[in-house]
Amino acid sequence: MKKLLISSLVFLVCFISIRGQVYIGSAYYPEHVDSKQVEKDACLMKEACFNVARMGDFAWHSMEPEDGKFTFEWLDHAVQILSQYGIQSLLCTPTAAIPKWMHDAHPEIMIMGADGKRKPYGRRRHACLNNEDYRQYSLRIVHKLAERYKNNKSIIGFQIDNELATEEPYCYCPECLKKFQTWLKQKYHTIGNLNRAWGTIFWSETLNNFEQAWLPRKMDNPSAYLDYQQFYSDIALGFFRMQREAIKAVAPNMKVTTNIGGSGFVTTMDLYKLSDTSDVLSFDNYPVNVTLEHLYGNDTGHPFDPAMTSFAMQIIRGGKSRPIWVPEAQIGRTALTQKEIVKEGYPRLWNHQQLAYGCRLSVFFPFRSFESGHEHLMAGVIESDNIKRSKFRELQQTAQELQEIYIQTGEMLPVAKAAVIRDFQVDWAFENGYTFCPDLKYLREVYKYYHALRSQSVMTDVISSQANLTDYDLIVVPYLAMASPDFCKRLEAATQKGSTVILTCVSGIRNAQLHKADALVTTDLQQLAGIEVEGQEALFGRKSNILTYEQQTGCCQFWFDQIRLKTASKLASFSGNYFKGMPAITCNEYGKGKVYYVATVPEQSIVDKLITEAVYSSSIVPLARCKHPLVEISELEDTSGKQYIYVVNFSDEEQTIELSTYASDIKTEKEYTTSASVKAMDYLLMQINKQ
Repeated sequence: MKKLLISSLVFLVCFISIRGQVYIGSAYYPEHVDSKQVEKDACLMKEACFNVARMGDFAWHSMEPEDGKFTFEWLDHAVQILSQYGIQSLLCTPTAAIPKWMHDAHPEIMIMGADGKRKPYGRRRHACLNNEDYRQYSLRIVHKLAERYKNNKSIIGFQIDNELATEEPYCYCPECLKKFQTWLKQKYHTIGNLNRAWGTIFWSETLNNFEQAWLPRKMDNPSAYLDYQQFYSDIALGFFRMQREAIKAVAPNMKVTTNIGGSGFVTTMDLYKLSDTSDVLSFDNYPVNVTLEHLYGNDTGHPFDPAMTSFAMQIIRGGKSRPIWVPEAQIGRTALTQKEIVKEGYPRLWNHQQLAYGCRLSVFFPFRSFESGHEHLMAGVIESDNIKRSKFRELQQTAQELQEIYIQTGEMLPVAKAAVIRDFQVDWAFENGYTFCPDLKYLREVYKYYHALRSQSVMTDVISSQANLTDYDLIVVPYLAMASPDFCKRLEAATQKGSTVILTCVSGIRNAQLHKADALVTTDLQQLAGIEVEGQEALFGRKSNILTYEQQTGCCQFWFDQIRLKTASKLASFSGNYFKGMPAITCNEYGKGKVYYVATVPEQSIVDKLITEAVYSSSIVPLARCKHPLVEISELEDTSGKQYIYVVNFSDEEQTIELSTYASDIKTEKEYTTSASVKAMDYLLMQINKQ
């Protein structure tokens, strides 16, 4: 029996080494405790079935208590002790919060607001990314970390900074002004090109040279502010690359990532560009307390919807077939305003949902609730009294389940036949108060279409307008205000080959510099939709119009195109006070495909109805369906080509899943033909059986 057990363990170790592993653990702060507590904590982590700890994200003073004096011994000890208990380490560069000695020596390090005042010391993310002293200090500490741990087999990688480009990152200091002027010279080459791009003839803003360029504020010239947003995205990306290159120069095989804040709904940095230089795509997942509504100042709470969490994961992925990491995973109350209670069992299911979207690392934040400081209200895996309670047991169960699944399946990644276009340039343009309609919130409206697709159990990528479109049967293009000629050609080619396309109003009304298109909507898109847009009106958000779609009526707001049909047919009409009888939704046959055009911003029920028709038109047949809004169904494929259906039931009742294929439970091998059931607050992972 003993020999059999040893043989089984040897096989398991070899199996994991071949297939890799999934990392489950917690954010840990050894600098907060003494060395004896570190070993006690490592023992608890092992008991919880954790195999990774993330450390160092805010420990700059503990690493460098004085300028040039480095004290890494406490971190050495933590890495060593954790390793002895089978726990590897993800180390962070500590650059998100500078020590006080640095501020006192260089007060000009602090970000300057648009009002000309420096941020006071006392928070995080308060240093200017362009300040040369800050950059040199950052490079030095990063180099020291990389040199010290480059050969340590217990280190799985480095997380750079913490939630980069969040918390009002824009700076208006003299150094940023110089860098912006240089950036403009490199982009435009001549001041004449800049003046034309910004349309400076308006309001007498014409510049005589690049040295006259200013740092635009929100509500300034929209083309100028768009350039400033692009500039600061480039600066944040450059700060990431600077640290990454410093690590790679010393430890070229070390994985490098950075954790995107705001639950993935960050708009201040182009995440598509970040993915090109990041070894792993990562984001912090707080599905209850941080949603996309944070972008628009909604602090009243948002009921948990699994579609919003998957939306965030698909934004981070950007259509790429790559695993993701979650360096911070919510487990309970947070340091922010408590808008919703985290239901017991949700953290376990969130992690199953993450695995269903290709997550290879999940770090619960934090391991122990903090005794004091900014985030002392955060719930931990254990509370500060070190007593194991229900959260500990839930996360222990979670770690066991995820590791068992990964041992059996290996890496699984989502597979989608539908895509929604989300563009950061457009996001930035909408952010500036009066660029378009100030009440039309771009990402919220993009999410409506994504949500409608997930309600149909249709796997959906979220991609940029530069992405490849050829692999998608259904392509949704919501409010893509700046549609390039190249995008229009690629969209036309996809439609010619048979893709179903949904276009909405506002798409294609401006070029990349926010200048007018060749028509009210660029001619390429009008021809694709088989319409002519003869007029456009915007309406204050508290007012609305009505449209009728077959037998269904619904509210529509914000923007209204007046359409003349050419080759398209009318599916819905305006039926309220404005534009009565005019087309609100149209459909056009184009090549082997079909193009829908939505001339306004409809409520969710109308979007749902349109998506239902478009999915049917596209011939997409989901492998599994469930109508309950708290059931998340994902379709995945492993590296060997095996396909899976991953069902996560966040509801309090058992749910029935309709199947369009034969499948079997990977745990019990129970076979399903037309339907399967998943228990309340539980998951079901099925492998598709080829018949």
